[in-house]
Amino acid sequence: MGLVDRVWPGIEEQADKVAEAACDLADTTAGTGWSPAAADDALVAIDTLTAALARIDPDVREVLAAVTAATATARRRLGLPVDPEAGPEASTTATAPGVPGPRTGRRPRRRGLGPGFQGIR
Repeated sequence: MGLVDRVWPGIEEQADKVAEAACDLADTTAGTGWSPAAADDALVAIDTLTAALARIDPDVREVLAAVTAATATARRRLGLPVDPEAGPEASTTATAPGVPGPRTGRRPRRRGLGPGFQGIR
């Protein structure tokens, strides 16, 4: 797929909102604790963004497999459930050789327009 000069309307604005929300979350949590639900939501967001970015290119997918493995490790260390069959995320962010993937747990909550959304055609 690769990067393109022109994208569907709203994609750049959505990416900007996500980046702004991540900065706001980082600022809000500075010096405070995280609840299990908040940590789970943040890890779901990371996994979802990783899956979306992995569609750019096979080389990008290979590099981002380490992020998927890292979020699975973070879930295990935080005592949060880890799901080996994470739906669309699992199929688009295949793990690189030698990188352990998720092992156990529940399916992460999906937000947005839902599985299979392809955009306006």
